[in-house]
This record gives sequence, C-alpha cells and structure tokens, in this order.
Amino acid sequence: MLRISRREEVGALILAALLAVGLLFKYVILPQPAPEVVIERAEEMQAGVNEVVAEIVVHVSGAVRHPGVYRLKDGARVVDAVDAAGGIVPEGNADAINLAEPLYDGRKVTVPFIKQTETGNTGDTVDSRVNINEATAAQLETLPGIGPAKAAAIISYREANGPFRSVDDLAAVGGIGAKTVDALKELITLY
Repeated sequence: MLRISRREEVGALILAALLAVGLLFKYVILPQPAPEVVIERAEEMQAGVNEVVAEIVVHVSGAVRHPGVYRLKDGARVVDAVDAAGGIVPEGNADAINLAEPLYDGRKVTVPFIKQTETGNTGDTVDSRVNINEATAAQLETLPGIGPAKAAAIISYREANGPFRSVDDLAAVGGIGAKTVDALKELITLY
C-alpha cells in the first residue's frame, strides 16, 4: 500500500487549491472575449440570395468531339465553347479560329478540319450580309444610308452596351430610325 506523508498530503492540497484558483480566475473572474459579430448590410445579403448567373447559348460544330448546342456563362470565350464540346479532334485546325474571342448568345462556332483549311474550303457558305456585332467602320459604311458618323455611332453603342441581341436593337443607336432598320434587315446579321 502506498503511504503518503503529512508533508506530501499538504503539498497535494496546495496544488489542488492552486488549480482551483487558476480555473476560477480563467472562467469566472477574468472577462471573456465577446463573440465576434458580423453585420452585413441588407443589400449584400439580398445580392447573394437573388444572384442569377446569366447564360448564353452557342452552337459548336466542325472538328470537335461532340458538336451541338451548349449553355455557357455570359462572358465565356470560344475556348470555353470548344471545351464544352469535348475539345478539338486531332484532324481539327485550332489555329484557324480565335480561341480567345468573346462569345455572345446565339453564336455559332465552327472549328474547321485541317484538310478544309488547306484547300481553302471550310464548308461554310459565304454570307454577304454585314455582321453588325463584328463589323468595322469601313464594313458598316458599305450599307446604304450608313456613313462615317452612323458607323461610328453603331460601334460606340456596341462597345458601351455589348453585342446587339436583335436587328431591331439597331434603332436604339442615335441617328438610326425604324425606317433605316427596315431597309437594312436583309443586308445585316448578328452572327
């Protein structure tokens, strides 16, 4: 049996008392730090709840693994559309397209095959209409009734507001009315 001397007994009691006093100080006497309170403004909380990711729909065709129609986040690039379609097949010519080009809703991306680009035949029919979402000022000026000032206004509007979503949106450009848009409908395109 273990024998404890009187001196050891007193030492153990002193240690126990010191431990009790230390715990008393830590949890009762010393102030506890206040819990951290985070206050968010109502607008910030609401923004997270109602956040909607804008989507665009693009058609990917040609030398990709899975041609088809894909939904992508607004602001996506051609490379994102090609990746969504499974990537370019070995027979595809990635250098024939601009992979960094921004996409817009309704866009068709065609990745040509190497043989098509070598022969100059990409398989695409030539569209003589002017693409108002990509045209330069000189190309816009080929349209009847569009001079340098209106061409500059179209480009400024496009840069400020993004690509045109409809041909009728052209009427929102200063100096271009509904009659001009009607006259141009057969000569312009968005894609």
